[in-house]
Amino acid sequence: MDELYKIKRKKTFSSLFYLYFMIYFFFGILPVNIDNILLYLPRTTTFGVGFLQASTLIVGIISILFFGYYTDKITMKYSRKKIFILTNFLWILSYGLASLSIDYYFYLIFNIISAIGTGAFLPIGFSMIGDFYPPEERGKKFGAMNFALILGSGMGIIGGGLLGSYIAGSLGWRLTYIVGFGLGTIPLIFYITQGIDPERGRAEPEFKGFEGEINYNYKITFKSLTELFRKKSIAAILLYVLFSGLATSTLGIWGIFYITSKIGTTNAELAATTIYLLAGAGALPGTIIGGKIGDLYLSKGKIKGRAIISFIGITLGVVFTIIFYITPFFKVNIIQIVFSWIFFILIGFFGYMFASFSVGNQFAIYAEVCLPELRSSANAMNGLMVNIGGIIGNLLLSSLIENNLSLLPFAISLVLLIWLAGTFLWIIPYFYYPKESKMCSDILIKRRQELEDK
Repeated sequence: MDELYKIKRKKTFSSLFYLYFMIYFFFGILPVNIDNILLYLPRTTTFGVGFLQASTLIVGIISILFFGYYTDKITMKYSRKKIFILTNFLWILSYGLASLSIDYYFYLIFNIISAIGTGAFLPIGFSMIGDFYPPEERGKKFGAMNFALILGSGMGIIGGGLLGSYIAGSLGWRLTYIVGFGLGTIPLIFYITQGIDPERGRAEPEFKGFEGEINYNYKITFKSLTELFRKKSIAAILLYVLFSGLATSTLGIWGIFYITSKIGTTNAELAATTIYLLAGAGALPGTIIGGKIGDLYLSKGKIKGRAIISFIGITLGVVFTIIFYITPFFKVNIIQIVFSWIFFILIGFFGYMFASFSVGNQFAIYAEVCLPELRSSANAMNGLMVNIGGIIGNLLLSSLIENNLSLLPFAISLVLLIWLAGTFLWIIPYFYYPKESKMCSDILIKRRQELEDK
C-alpha cells in the first residue's frame, strides 16, 4: 500500500468522521429543546415529539434497507462516492430548512426527509471503512466513529441548550440548526474534493501481497442474504442491538427531560444537561478503549476477545446506567446536592464508558464474518434494529406519559431492564464468531486463488 493511498484514505476517513459527527450534532438539538419546541413551535405536543422520533426512525429504516441492498447495484453505474455525496447533501439541506419551520408539521416533514440521507450513511459509510482497513485496525476505527457519534450528540446538546435556553430564547433552537447547516457543509466539501472510494478486498489479510486487480463479481443474491442471517453471531448481535436501541434511542430523547424532573429545583434543566453531558462523556473513552482491546486480542490470535470484552463491558455499563437513572436526587441541603452531583456523574460516566465497549467490536465482527459484498447489508441491519428499537421505545414511553407524566420513572426503568436482558445475547458470539470468521476467511482465500489462476 503506497503512501499516497494512505494519505487519501486518512483524509477520507476524516471526512466520514466529521460527517457522522454532524449527523448526531443535529440529533442532539431536539432532546435539550423539547420544552422550547413545545412552547414556541405551533401545534407541537409531547406525543407529537414521540411521533416525530418514530416517523424519522421508520423512514430511516426504509433508507437503510434500500441503500444496504441496492448500493451495490447502483454502483454498477455510479460510484459509491457520488451516491454518498448526494445522500449527505440531502440531510444537511433538510436540517437547514428545518430552522424555517412555521409549525410542527413543517418541522416533521423536514426531519423525515433528512432521515433518508442519514439512513444511507451506515450501510455506505461503514462498509467503506471495512474496505479501507484490515481486521486488526477495524475495532478502533469503528470505535472512532462511535466517538464521533457521542461527541456530536454532546455538542448538539450543548449548542442547542446554550442557544435555545440561555442566549437566543424562542429563536435559539432555529439558530442551532442554521449553525449546524453551516458546519455540516464543511466536511461534505472536504469529502467531495479529497475523498476516495476504497477497493473491495484489498485490505483483507487473505489478499495481502496480491498485486492484481480484485475484479471479483460482488453481485448480491437472495441466497447470499439468507446466508447472512443464518450467521448466529450476527443474528445474536442484531437482536442485542434491538434491545439496546430501545433504551438508548429513548434515553437520547427523554434523558435530560427526565433528569430535569428528578432534580426539580431552580435551573434544573441546566443542572440536568450538565450531569447528562459529563456522565455521557464516559462513552468517548469507552468506545475507543473497547475497540482497541478487541483489536489487541485479535492481533494475538485470541479472536474470542471481541465477544468477551463486549459482554463484560455492556453488563457492567447497563447496571451502572440503571443506578444512574433510578436513584433519587438528594436535594435537602448543599452537602447532599454536591454529593448527588459527584455520585451521578461518576456512576453515569462509568456506565456509559463500559456500555460503549461493544460498539467498535460489533462492527468489526460484521466485517470479519461477512464477505465484502454483504457488509453494507450487515451494517444496514444494525441500523434497522437500532431504529426499530427506537420506535418501540419512544412510542412506549410517550404513550405512557401522554396522560400521566408521573409514569416517566416507570417507563425509564422499563426500557433499561429490557436493555439489561439483551446483554446476555453476547454469549452466542463468544461461541460462533470464531467459526464464522474462519468460514469467511476460507472463502476469501478461495477467491484469491481464482483470481490468480485467471
